[in-house]
Amino acid sequence: MTTEQPARTPLDAGTPTRVWLVALVTVMAIDMIRASGPLLDRAFAAGTLDVAVASLGAYAGAGLVAAVVLVACRCSGGTPDARALLVGSAALAVLRVVIQGLDGLALNVVGLVTVAVAVGVLTLAVTFVAGRPAGGRQAAVGLMIGCGLSVGLQLLLGTWDALWQPGWSGWIVAVALGLLVIGTARGLAAFTTPGTQPTGRPRRLWALGAFLAIAAMLVANPAFAASQAGSSLRTAGIVLVAANFLGAGLLLRPAQWSAPWRVGAAVLVVLGVAGALWTSGFWALAALAVLVLAVGVVLAGALSAHRPAPRGIPRTAAVTVAVGVLTIGPLLVYMLDYDVPLHVDNAWVLVLTAAGLGLAGLRRRTPLVGRSDRLPRSMASVRLLLLPALVMASIGLVALSTPSVPERSADETLTVVDWNLHYGVSPLTGVDLEGIASTIEAQHPDVVTLQEVERGWLLGGGADMATWLSRRLGMTVRFAPAADRQLGNAVLSRSALTEVAIHDLPYGDGPQDRSALATTVTTASGQSIRVTSVHLQHRASNTATRLEQLETLASAEPVVPPAVLAGDLNATPGSPEITFLTDAGWQSAIDAVGDPDAKTSTSLDPTRRIDWVFGQGVTFDSADVLLGQTESDHLPVVARLTPHG
Repeated sequence: MTTEQPARTPLDAGTPTRVWLVALVTVMAIDMIRASGPLLDRAFAAGTLDVAVASLGAYAGAGLVAAVVLVACRCSGGTPDARALLVGSAALAVLRVVIQGLDGLALNVVGLVTVAVAVGVLTLAVTFVAGRPAGGRQAAVGLMIGCGLSVGLQLLLGTWDALWQPGWSGWIVAVALGLLVIGTARGLAAFTTPGTQPTGRPRRLWALGAFLAIAAMLVANPAFAASQAGSSLRTAGIVLVAANFLGAGLLLRPAQWSAPWRVGAAVLVVLGVAGALWTSGFWALAALAVLVLAVGVVLAGALSAHRPAPRGIPRTAAVTVAVGVLTIGPLLVYMLDYDVPLHVDNAWVLVLTAAGLGLAGLRRRTPLVGRSDRLPRSMASVRLLLLPALVMASIGLVALSTPSVPERSADETLTVVDWNLHYGVSPLTGVDLEGIASTIEAQHPDVVTLQEVERGWLLGGGADMATWLSRRLGMTVRFAPAADRQLGNAVLSRSALTEVAIHDLPYGDGPQDRSALATTVTTASGQSIRVTSVHLQHRASNTATRLEQLETLASAEPVVPPAVLAGDLNATPGSPEITFLTDAGWQSAIDAVGDPDAKTSTSLDPTRRIDWVFGQGVTFDSADVLLGQTESDHLPVVARLTPHG
C-alpha cells in the first residue's frame, strides 16, 4: 500500500521579487523599531504612562496606515495588490529620507509616524506574499533574509544606525534603501497574472508582531549577541549572519515539515530565547543560533494561508494593529521593568512572546515549494539575496579591529573624563556617538570612566557603544553589566587596563541593578593607579540604598592610594553619600580645584551636581564641568591629576 503524497505547489517567476520586497521592508522596519527607542526617550522622561501611550499609539497607527493604503488603492477585499504595495513602499521610502534631515521635536514626531508606516507596509507585504500557495514559506524566507541584511548593515555601520549618523553616510543608506524598495515594488507589476495573485490573508498574521519583537531584540541585534555572550562584536556578527543565512537556506529546501519537526522548531524557538537571555558566553551564542535556525520554520507555518482569514479592509487593519501592538508590547514591558519593576524576571516577557509565536506555527503542515526534490531554479536566485548581507558583514568585520595600546601611559600626569552617557540618547532626540567621541577626544584623556553605556539596549537604538567608542578613540575598553548585560559601566584607556574587577552593588529599593567597574592603569614610571567607574541608584528616596552600595564597594575594593573613584553618584554636595566618601579619605576634584557651583545634570538646564571625580593619593591640577554638551542628559567632568610618588 502506498501513501499518497501531498500536492506540491510550483513557484512562479515572481517569487524572488516578492521575497526581495519582504526582505527590504524588513530591514527598514527593524531599523525603525530600533529607532523608536531614542524617539520615545522624551516620553520616558515624562513618565511611564506617557511612554506607554506614545509607543502603543505609534505602533497601533500601523493599522491606520494599512487601512489608508488599501482604501486609496481600492483593495476592498482587504488583501493588497501590487499597486498598494508600491504606494506603501513609496511612502515609507520618502519618509525614511525625510527624517534623515530632521532633528529635535520634528524628528520625534515624524519619526514615530515612520515607525507606523514601516510596520504597516511590512504587514501588507507579508500579506501579499503569504496569501497564496506556498506563500507562508516564501514570506518567512524574506523575513529571515531581511534579518540577515539588517545584521550585515549594522556591522557595516559599526552598529550605529544610519538615521543618527551625520554627513553623507546616513543619507546614502537612506536613499539607497528607499530606491531599492520602490524599484522592487514596481517590479511586482510584471508578475500580476491571475494565477499569481494572493488568495487571502493568513489567519495568524498577528504572529508577525511577536517575530518582530524577537528579531529587534535578539535575531537581528549583533550588539546584544556580543554583550550577552561577552564576546567581540566580530564573533557575534559572524554567528548571526551565518545563522540567518542557514535559516533562510533551510526554508528553501522543498521538504514537508512533519508534525515532529514543527513541534521541535516551536520548542527550540522558546528554548533559544530563554537561553539567549538567561545564559552567557558560548551558550548564549549557541542559543541565538538555534533560535535563528528554528524561527523560520515556525514563521512558515504561522503565515500559511491554507485557510484564509475573512476578507475586508477593517479586518486587515485590525490585524495590522495587532502586529504593531505585539511588536512594541513585549519590548515596552521588558524595558519598563527597569523603572517600574515587574517583580519577576523581565526575560519572561520575551520567553512568553516566543511561546506565543511557537504555538502560532503549529497550525498545519508547511506547503511544499517545488515539484521535485531539487531546489527550484526560480528560488535558487533567492540565495543571491543574502550576498549583500555577507558583503556588508565582511566589510564591517574587517573594520572591527581591536585597538592596540601600550602597557603604560605616556606621562605621570593623567587626564580623566567621567560621563554618564544616558545610553547615547540626547535630550534633543538623537544618538550622536560621533559628538560623544569628539567631546572626549578634545580633552586628550588618558582614562575615561563612563556610566549608562549601552550594548544592544533598544532604548538607546541598539548600538554597541563600548566597541564603537573604543575603535573610534583608539582606546582599550572594559565593560561591566549593571541593569542587564546590555547596559552598564565602562572604562576606556590609552594604555593597558589590568586587574579588572566587577562589583555587583546591592539592589536595595531599586529599581535597577547597579555595579562598579574597577581596573588598574600604569603610569609611565610604572606606578599603578586604581580607577573605578560607578553608578548608584537614582531616586531621591534612595539615600539608604546608595549608602549601602558605597559601603559594599568600600568593602569589596579596599583603597590603596593612588586611586580614582568617578561616576554618577546621584548625590549632591553635602549629602550623606558625599560625606561618607570624604570621611573615608576621598577628595573631590571639583571642590579642590574647580568651581563648586558647577552643575552636571541635566545638560540642557543644569540644576544639580551629581557626577563626581574623587581621588586618594593624588594631586588634582584642574577640574572642570564641560558646559553645552547635549549628547547626553548629563555633562562630562574632566580632571587632571598627578599621583603621589
